[in-house]
Amino acid sequence: MGENREKIAELYYRSGSIRFGAFRLSVHIDNPDLPLSPYYLHYPDSGEDGSELLPELYSLVGQEFYDICESQSTPIRPTRIAGVPKGAMPLADAHARLYENYPKNLLVFTKKQDKNKTEFLGPYGEFVEGEELVIDEDHTSGGRNKKLIRAVALSGGLVVSNMLTVVDRQQGGVENMAKEGVRLLSIFTMDEILRIGAATGFVPHQQLDEALEYRALNQF
Repeated sequence: MGENREKIAELYYRSGSIRFGAFRLSVHIDNPDLPLSPYYLHYPDSGEDGSELLPELYSLVGQEFYDICESQSTPIRPTRIAGVPKGAMPLADAHARLYENYPKNLLVFTKKQDKNKTEFLGPYGEFVEGEELVIDEDHTSGGRNKKLIRAVALSGGLVVSNMLTVVDRQQGGVENMAKEGVRLLSIFTMDEILRIGAATGFVPHQQLDEALEYRALNQF
């Protein structure tokens, strides 16, 4: 494992961006009978414990996103970058900063959400119809929000064929986006980051086993 990925995983645990318990996630909107998730991935809000580690985490993720793009057999060199609001917006900003056309390359979407509906608005910023947009995300389950935000981007005249996520929860997101003609690339799979946590003492082995079993049994 590269040094950058190792540090990102460490910061996830030190910042409390991975929590354990019983959690309702966005996938429960479309799957209300789904068992509660034994883990929750979410960056701490400003002022909460661990939030002081987020600037370093965002910077490292932005660099890793850039490296993933450059490492493809045909490098991904997007003219525009956006983050799924709100959690991934700092990640997209850190990623976009690594290109010469920053900040013009950074587009913004907003999100309206009630109990049973999610709506994305935008994109806001400078772009030309037909330009390639890469959408950055923090965590992916079944790809529900990615489908919604991509539809809005396409309606605005952008092309979206690649997306990036920090953690692929391995619950169908990669496969579901492939059906939409989108390649979803991740820094970690859920299994990887959980096993790293167990190996470094952040995750008790019983918790690891429960999390791996939940992931395997719940696909979308």
